[in-house]
Parts: sequence; C-alpha cells; structure tokens
Amino acid sequence: MKFYLSHLEEYVKNMYQKFGFFEPHHIDMNRIAAHFNIWIHYENVNSMMIKHDGMYSIILNSSLSKEKQWEDFAHELCHVLKHAGNQLYMNQMFRELQEFQANQFMYHFCVPTFMLLKMDFPQLRCQAAKMIADLFKVTESFAVKRIELFEKRQAGIQFHEAWMASLSQESESANAARLKEEDELARYRRETRRPYTTANGVGKMVAAESRPAYMLRK
Repeated sequence: MKFYLSHLEEYVKNMYQKFGFFEPHHIDMNRIAAHFNIWIHYENVNSMMIKHDGMYSIILNSSLSKEKQWEDFAHELCHVLKHAGNQLYMNQMFRELQEFQANQFMYHFCVPTFMLLKMDFPQLRCQAAKMIADLFKVTESFAVKRIELFEKRQAGIQFHEAWMASLSQESESANAARLKEEDELARYRRETRRPYTTANGVGKMVAAESRPAYMLRK
C-alpha cells in the first residue's frame, strides 16, 4: 500500500528536513525554538505560549517530565506558527478548534509520520508503544494515541484505494456494456442494410410507383 502524506504530515516533514532531522535522535527542541526565535521558560505553572512586543515565549511546567514538556512544547508551538488572537477573548467554539488543531499538530510533530514509515514495529501494540516512546522521547500514553492516529490514517488510505478500484471496475464494466451495445447496433445495421440501387434501378422504381393502380402488373 502506498502511503500518502496529509498536508500536516508534509508540513512537518518539510520543516524537519530543513533542520536536518531525519531520524528520531536528531530532533532537538532547543534548536527548533532558536530557529523560530522562541524563548523557553520553566515555571511551576501550566504550560502556555505568550506573545509580548512581537516576541514569543513558551512557558513549560517545570514539574513535568522531559517527555511531557516536549509534548507541551509541540502543542504551544502550533499556536505560535498557525494561530492568532487571545483565547481569553475568543469564542468558545473557535478556541476549541484551535486546541484540537494544536493537539493534532502535537502528535504529528513529536512523532513524525515520515519517520514512522521507516520503522519496523513489533507485533504487540504495547511493545510498539514502548518502542515509539523510547525513540521519540514521549510518554507511553502519548505513543499509544499516536499509533491509533497512524492506523486510522492507514485505514483511510486503504478505504480510498478500494473505493477508487471499485469505481474503476464499474467504469470498465460500463465501457464494456457500451461497446457491446455499439457492436450489436452495428451488426443490426449491417444485417438490415438495403443493397445500393443504381440510377437506372431508381428510375424504374419511381416509374412503377407513379403508375396508376390499374396499370400495375400483378
């Protein structure tokens, strides 16, 4: 099965390749922050993003593990790169949309799809989750959710390919039926075609048709 990257997956891939990140151990949070001129602070508060005088800061909860801080960083980075406005004054539905987008970004940014595609996973889900958690420095619960998203994406691609194949088969069947109808019509026309009549023959037919009934020979 050929895997097609989504817009978000392609966005993350292009960004990481610009940084020279091709393997999980290449990923460096501080390099990413420096590239986007983001200051990272550690405080005993909930992780958040702050913009002041055009400068961005990401505050990470100092009481969290390194893995959880990395996950929070990715979530807040999405707000920096893709969102605008102050959520304190934002419509609830729009705020929820931003949070949903930030969570989707987080999962794909911390564990990029283009790197997952190069991996050979163990058969057991728990082993695969541990493998991802260890390689990408995320929590195991995060890794489990990322596997679910990856599998849903694969299932979606398989469904799309099956659907396109069924459409192709229906199109081929329709074309075959149309060609069959055309062949039958052509055969009917050949079988019912009258022989070509010469000019002399046409004159005799016209003369015969124009005679009075009593002059016609029986």
